Amino acid sequence: MDKGFWKQNKIYLLMIAVIAALICIIALLFFRTDIFVGAIRSIASILTPFIYGFVIAYLLRPVSLRIENVLSGLLRLGDKGLVKKAQVKNESVKKESVKKESVKKKSVKKGRIRTVSIILSIVFMFAAIICLLLLILPELIASISSIISELPGAIEKFQNWLENLDTGAAGHEVVNYTNEIITTVSEKIQSYLESSLMPALQTFMTTLTSSFMSIVDVLKNFGLGCIISIYFLFDWEKFGMQAKMVVYSTFSAKAADWIREEARYVDKMFSGFIIGKIVDSVIIGLICFAFTAVFGFPYALLVSLIVGVTNVIPFFGPYLGAIPSVLLILTESTSKGIIFLIFVIILQQVDGNVIGPKILGDKLGLSSFWILFSILFFGALWGLPGMLVGAPVFAVLYDLIRRGVFRGLNYQNRGYLKDQYHEKYGGETKEKK
Repeated sequence: MDKGFWKQNKIYLLMIAVIAALICIIALLFFRTDIFVGAIRSIASILTPFIYGFVIAYLLRPVSLRIENVLSGLLRLGDKGLVKKAQVKNESVKKESVKKESVKKKSVKKGRIRTVSIILSIVFMFAAIICLLLLILPELIASISSIISELPGAIEKFQNWLENLDTGAAGHEVVNYTNEIITTVSEKIQSYLESSLMPALQTFMTTLTSSFMSIVDVLKNFGLGCIISIYFLFDWEKFGMQAKMVVYSTFSAKAADWIREEARYVDKMFSGFIIGKIVDSVIIGLICFAFTAVFGFPYALLVSLIVGVTNVIPFFGPYLGAIPSVLLILTESTSKGIIFLIFVIILQQVDGNVIGPKILGDKLGLSSFWILFSILFFGALWGLPGMLVGAPVFAVLYDLIRRGVFRGLNYQNRGYLKDQYHEKYGGETKEKK
């Protein structure tokens, strides 16, 4: 095929190639989905340690930068004074060489400071994890053991209360119905123990082995992720510059500026929201523990941990944490369970109106409806991780759509609609360029 034919029919040949590729992809998607699923799983398995490393580095980067800035301030030994002294001694001859030597020394010192700051941030992370395990794990085990040992007594106490209940015909019907349920459940349990226990034990051993291997795999990925995160943290600026070069070499200057601006916005949204939410949840957990410990509530550490961890999830978190916590306390004391429920409601109101806004501000810029929508939508797609990151992900998408709509209104010479919206409902008066 000569070059003239290629030049004349280049567009048509490219279109044919694109259409053929799309047809092949669609056919494979419909008839051989296992190929794509297997390929995606293999790629995800290979990249999992790198994903762990990026997440660890992303969370530790603020800590590492803070340590680096502190060390730089402490170890700044007057480089300018040394350069000035050398220049005075032989200013005409050694001026340029002294400057180069000073720059080189600064670069070496910066590399050493960054290395120390990264090591200290990794040590801080492991120290925090170990302290949490040492403080929380024994109390959790004790609380769970207590629940297991006291649960039969609570059930028996409830049955005795039902038997002594005397509220007329309706009460007797409720008691009889409840006793029938208990009898049925007991028969089912006995039948299960007699006919299904051994197969269930075999399945349990298989599941236990699989779960053990999954835990080992998670620990392996976490360990590799910690090592990879060190490289991410050390060359963070370098990777950013490489990404910038790729973007500006691929797209036009205007499009590259837009991509760079969006990347900064995404980083600001995720880092501000996730780190702020973690800090907020730690504060809520500590306040809850202080209250429950001082007033002698049962399972103080366990319920405080539940409340603090679930508080990371926007909107639903307080309710998800309150329900099991109240049920746990109710097994010990009805009055304390009610008091704890009232306390959690007050605590979440304080968090939503005082503590949370102080730490997070209006990071997302979303109404309660859209936060609820994002949590349900991304939670259905990705499970618990979707509930955690669904709100900031949707906030980014919402911002893109909002600015697209505003630019469309400006292009159609209908910017007055945007102004009317801002006057009535508030919000930004100028969209980002």
